Amino acid sequence: MKKRKKIYLGAGILVVLAMSIIGTVLFSDGKEVETVQVRQGSIIRAVVDNGYVQPATSYDLQATQGARVDRVLVETGQPVKQGQTLVVLENLDLAMQINEVRSQLSQAKTTADGTRAAVERAQIELKDAGERAQGENFDRAIELKDAKENFDRAQELFQAGAITRVEYDKAKQQVEICRQSLNEQNYRLENVLAQIAGLNQSLRQLTAKEQQLVVKSSVNGTVLSLPVKREQVLSPGALLASIGVPDHLEVKADILSDDLAEVKVGQKATITAPVLDQKVLKGKVKQIYPRAEEKQSALGIIQRRVPVIIALNDQANLKPGFEVKVAIETLNRQDVLILPREAICTTKDDQKEVLAVVNGRVQRRTVRTGISDHENIEITSGLTAGEMVVRDGSLDLKEKEKVKAVGT
Repeated sequence: MKKRKKIYLGAGILVVLAMSIIGTVLFSDGKEVETVQVRQGSIIRAVVDNGYVQPATSYDLQATQGARVDRVLVETGQPVKQGQTLVVLENLDLAMQINEVRSQLSQAKTTADGTRAAVERAQIELKDAGERAQGENFDRAIELKDAKENFDRAQELFQAGAITRVEYDKAKQQVEICRQSLNEQNYRLENVLAQIAGLNQSLRQLTAKEQQLVVKSSVNGTVLSLPVKREQVLSPGALLASIGVPDHLEVKADILSDDLAEVKVGQKATITAPVLDQKVLKGKVKQIYPRAEEKQSALGIIQRRVPVIIALNDQANLKPGFEVKVAIETLNRQDVLILPREAICTTKDDQKEVLAVVNGRVQRRTVRTGISDHENIEITSGLTAGEMVVRDGSLDLKEKEKVKAVGT
């Protein structure tokens, strides 16, 4: 009898448990899931990368000749005025050349002064004779004057038959000898004057090179870089300093070449940085460099990146050298149906699927998608505005499974 009571008691417990399980299944609200509503919104796709602030206008000052750095008079970050001396260089070879040319020029001028004085005296003596001769030998000029007078008298006497042909030819020869001598002196003076002109030209060129050894700022600005130090030996073309005009700033961002396909000149950009706090600056793509450059990432990976210049509408409190975050808007689609990207699941047959929630139960719905950004994706078919979808499309929920929505 007792055994039969135990059997009845055990059966009763099983019945109660079964009824409890059935009740839970039939009358519970189902598994809680976070849901989102299909809504109309915007898809904004952007290329995001780091950049740094630089002056929109800057000037690189380079060495025009091999030289040694004698003095560095400014520091990086220092404001400078137009015409202010930044660096003083020294070129000993150039100094020797200048001294040599000046010495040659002094000697040539002395020779020219003596020759010119003799010419002036000869011109005075020959004025009455109708000759303007140039030469450094005054005696030769007088000799020519006398020879001409003798020749004129000899010519008259010869025509009158008072002297012989031999005497006439001798007088004529004397005139030609004097004339030839003066021509030689004229030629010599011309050479000296030409030499002086050449030496003056050389001195001007060397002096201009000497002036280039005093490196001055071409604008009012700020010293951005100063990669030289005292006693450093420089080659022609070496960078001495970079001067930036701080009134107009821009942002330079090195964009991965793989991301550059959608970036175009004129596209909008936003700039953020810790120094800006919550302020977001606006700008536009001003320039895209024509070639990529090799850059090493923080992980040591060599990447191909293309410099892109962003013009700023407002520079706020940014300064040259500040690091910023750049987002270049490459696509903007307004008033489209959107869902969070994580709500979309890709099936084995490469179909896009969502877990729609209809009357508290799951419906697996095939959808078509369009463009996306880093948060949302466009729904082009399969859903309508206002429908509810499970936010996490990867959840293992069966068709018509009962769920309790906890999202909006």
